[in-house]
Amino acid sequence: MGRAAAAPHAAPSVLPPAALPAPHEPRPAPRFRIHLLRLVVVALLPLVLLSGALALWTAQAQRAEVLRGMAQTAHALQIAIDRELRTGMVTLEALAGMPGLDALLEPGAPEEEGAAFQARASAMAERPPGAMRNFALIRLGPAGEPLEQVMSTFGPPGMRRTLPTRIEHPPRPGLPLPDAKTVWLEMIHGGRARVSDLYRNNQDQPWRFAITLPIEREGRPVALLIAALWPERITAILEEHRPPPGWHATVVDRGGIILARSSDTAAWLALPAPAPVRAFQGEPERREAVLFMPEAPTGASYAALRRLEQVPWALAYAAPAASVDGPRWRTLALAAAAGVLALGLAALAALVLGRRLGREVEGLGRDAAAVALSEAPPRPRPAAMVREVAEARASLHRVGQALHQRAGAKRESEARQALLMREVDHRAKNALAVALSLVRLAPRDVTPELFAATAEGRLAAMARAHSLLAQEAWEGAALRAVAEGELAAHAGRVVMEGPELRLEATAVQPLAMLLHELATNAAKYGALSQPEGKVCLAWEGLPDGGLRLRWAESGGPPLEGPPVRRNFGSRLVRQLAERQLGGRLTLEWPREGLRVTLRLPPRGAGPAAGPSGGMGGWPSHGPSHGPGQGPGQEPGQGPSHGPGGGIGGGWSPATGMARGEAGWGAAPRLLLLATSPALVRDMSALAAEGGLLLLGPVREPGEAQGWLSAGIAAAVMEVPGPAEPFFPLADRLTERGVPCIFIAGPGAAEALSGRAAAVLRPPCGRGEISAAIAAALARPAQA
Repeated sequence: MGRAAAAPHAAPSVLPPAALPAPHEPRPAPRFRIHLLRLVVVALLPLVLLSGALALWTAQAQRAEVLRGMAQTAHALQIAIDRELRTGMVTLEALAGMPGLDALLEPGAPEEEGAAFQARASAMAERPPGAMRNFALIRLGPAGEPLEQVMSTFGPPGMRRTLPTRIEHPPRPGLPLPDAKTVWLEMIHGGRARVSDLYRNNQDQPWRFAITLPIEREGRPVALLIAALWPERITAILEEHRPPPGWHATVVDRGGIILARSSDTAAWLALPAPAPVRAFQGEPERREAVLFMPEAPTGASYAALRRLEQVPWALAYAAPAASVDGPRWRTLALAAAAGVLALGLAALAALVLGRRLGREVEGLGRDAAAVALSEAPPRPRPAAMVREVAEARASLHRVGQALHQRAGAKRESEARQALLMREVDHRAKNALAVALSLVRLAPRDVTPELFAATAEGRLAAMARAHSLLAQEAWEGAALRAVAEGELAAHAGRVVMEGPELRLEATAVQPLAMLLHELATNAAKYGALSQPEGKVCLAWEGLPDGGLRLRWAESGGPPLEGPPVRRNFGSRLVRQLAERQLGGRLTLEWPREGLRVTLRLPPRGAGPAAGPSGGMGGWPSHGPSHGPGQGPGQEPGQGPSHGPGGGIGGGWSPATGMARGEAGWGAAPRLLLLATSPALVRDMSALAAEGGLLLLGPVREPGEAQGWLSAGIAAAVMEVPGPAEPFFPLADRLTERGVPCIFIAGPGAAEALSGRAAAVLRPPCGRGEISAAIAAALARPAQA
């Protein structure tokens, strides 16, 4: 047993570099276009099959729609023919009730009465567009048998005629011809109007049908009134619906005989209808049907059938089978061709579109970077081919718009807040100025108690008007509501008469104070100071858009004439009526009581419904005071505030008086023609700050024509496009001495320069507009 020999360790083999295998290189991923090509090939075949199924469904739906349209047309034709037949029945009933009919049935009756009846019947037969060609009257015997024809509109009055010896009906396949005696009995003893089938007689050959009405006296038939109708009238009704070429409408009588056809009536008249139509006539319980007629005389066709209501006839509206089924086969053929073409174009479209889609995906990254850096929407790009790319691009666009709008909304919010503060300041200053004027100008030679009571009443009237305006969002108030508020203390003693009219906000406060003064005067010295005294307040709108109010007192102390001295109340009434409302006040003092008439002109002389829907276009901006004066003040007195309520506004009261000579005589009237919301907001703020009365805005030059006689001081017009539409309005304003300020682009500005006091280029600031208006108002008025 010896020692084991230790095996020596084998040394690793080392290969030369040239013998090592090359490192594995990954295969490049297929490009986007290759993936799109595979997707198209996999998805196109099911889509082609689906398109074929959809085309088949669409063709079936089209066919059903055509058949439904045929049924609706047949229904409409049935209604029209029923109406025509009913018209004939009503005509017979009307004729049966006319005088003179019995004279034709009595041998000894005066011939004049019979002739008059025949003349009326002839006139009714000749009246268009009826189908009745002849009226005839047949006298019946004691047993109801027909004896003779005593009247026919085809013959002269008084001519009696024997009855036809033979009545012919067209042959009816599978049905016996109607018995003449049975037909006569049905007509005579039916008790109501009846429509016959197609027939002709030996005395008059044309085919016709008739409407008959038995005439009964003492419970038995004594005569038969007949109206003969030609099939041409029914044909005319069918032709009025203008069936497409190859389509036709047919009317079939009880026996399945063609009575009228929309085309080739002469060739088809009195022939049997196709067998399916005759079979439908043989089933009275069926009211409508849609049939396929493979063996119709004009070829395979579809027909929509309707049974008439007035008479058991049938109407068939037929169309060639090719017109109904043809679209289905054409649609299937087009779908198959489109599928084959799609297979051929799929590969090419996938390669071309794949390249563009790859570029669109790359563009998303660039758009995201642009939005992040500029806080604005990215630049427009061509329409995306992939919905996800389009949605991502739209999201980026919305984010950019939101960032941009957020900054703009912040600026607009600040501007609106500033405008609201100015409006609140305007209303407060206006109310305080009026109250201060009332306190300052009130007489001082009265006791404190009387002074306080008088001032309190007038301030309360202002407060009530203010509250009423606040309830109406400062858009005016109803005249009746103003009067009821001021005269509530005298309810039951004041009668109000007048239509429902609305006042503009600027007229509410002056009118309320005027009514308060009149009521106070009546309660102290007039009719309301006596228990039996009454007051009548009436108003009416005038044709020119103005308003007339009448105050009449009765039952008070007798008057001896006008007062010797004018007190503060009378001066205040006249100031309110003439200076603030711009009206004409008439006072009368008859013995029975005071009479006051106030006539207010059309406010601004605009249309009957003004800018805010008030009476006669009364102004909707500014308070109810004249420039530089409070209620009851003479010109030049009181606080210096203009119509806008701002003390020390952009335009002085003197300028306003120079331009405000028409209408109210209170504030310069500025006509605004604008479409930009920003310009409207700026002009509203400028009017409130500067004491201007803003008329408008109007959007088109034609809308401004109604304001030309409104005493306009100046006009500001925004010209967004060509200048030519503004030439007539500018010329008419210039003829009236009204300066025009245009805000227009370069081309329009040059064309309007000869007609303008100033031309501003957009965008222009509020200060630039204010300066142009101030310069225009400072110009002397032109004749």
